[in-house]
Amino acid sequence: MANSRPLSGRVTAARSYTAQSMSLEMSAFSAGTRVRVTQQLPAVRHVSTTTIEGKVLRYRQSETGSWFAHSQHDRLWLDRLEIQTDDGEITVLNLDQYSVIELTVRA
Repeated sequence: MANSRPLSGRVTAARSYTAQSMSLEMSAFSAGTRVRVTQQLPAVRHVSTTTIEGKVLRYRQSETGSWFAHSQHDRLWLDRLEIQTDDGEITVLNLDQYSVIELTVRA
């Protein structure tokens, strides 16, 4: 369930995702690594926050079929992280500047 909290309440010990840092950081987030990903969706009066934890399956950059992208071949390239939760659910996360990835250890 999504929580609402201000952007300033972000976990500071974690590394925030940036497109430039992703290629450098992905060696730490290789397949099998356990991570906690927190994503925030800012709105006018609040921020919706969602956190998911699981095992990294893969990281990839893939294109979308976005007709409004107006980039090469009319595609927008997104950084995607696929993780598997403890109950077996596979989730594909689109990473952006509001994504925070933390290494975790299974308890």
